[in-house]
Amino acid sequence: MPKRKRSKKWVSWLVIFALLIVSCIVVYLVWDNYFNDKKNGGRDEPETSEVTEEKKEEIEYINGEETVEENEEEDDKKVKQYEGEDPNKAEELSGVITYAGLVDSTVMIRVNIDQYLGGGTCTLSLINGGSVVYEDTANISSSASTSTCEGFNVPAGGLSGGYDIVIKIESGGKHGTIKGEVGV
Repeated sequence: MPKRKRSKKWVSWLVIFALLIVSCIVVYLVWDNYFNDKKNGGRDEPETSEVTEEKKEEIEYINGEETVEENEEEDDKKVKQYEGEDPNKAEELSGVITYAGLVDSTVMIRVNIDQYLGGGTCTLSLINGGSVVYEDTANISSSASTSTCEGFNVPAGGLSGGYDIVIKIESGGKHGTIKGEVGV
C-alpha cells in the first residue's frame, strides 16, 4: 500500500499568522513610543513628576518693607501686567486717535481710551489757526479692558485744510487730553 502524504499547509499558515501578530505588536510599540516622545518634549527619559513644596515663600526687602510672594499656583490665577504700569491706576486718562479722515463728506474721528471707564464724556475741538472751528461732545462706552468715545462724525461742509484735534476726556473725577491732526 502506498503511503499517503500529509499536507503541511497549515504550518505555513500558522507561521504567516504568527509573523502578522508580531509585526502588529512592533508597529504598535514604535507608534506609542513616538507619541510618548512628543509628549515629553523629545526627551528619551521617562516622564516623572516631582512633588515640590506646597507653599513657596520668598521674602524680599523693598524700601524697608517686607513683602511675601505666594507660590506660582496662586500667581497664575491673577492677571499679569506684562509691560509698563497699569493704565487703570494712572492719575490721568490717556488714549489715542485710531482714525481721523474724510469719508463721504464727513470727517470721522475715532478714539480709543487706555483705561476701563464706566462712563463719562469726550469733548472734541477742531482747531485751525488757534481758534476753535468745531466742538462736539460724545459719551464714553466701555469695552473689555479699555473704553472708547462713541465717535465723532463732523460734517465736512466748509472745512478745508489741516486741523488740530483736541479731545478732552472726563470720567469719575479723572481728566485727560488726546491730541492729533486731520486733513480735509
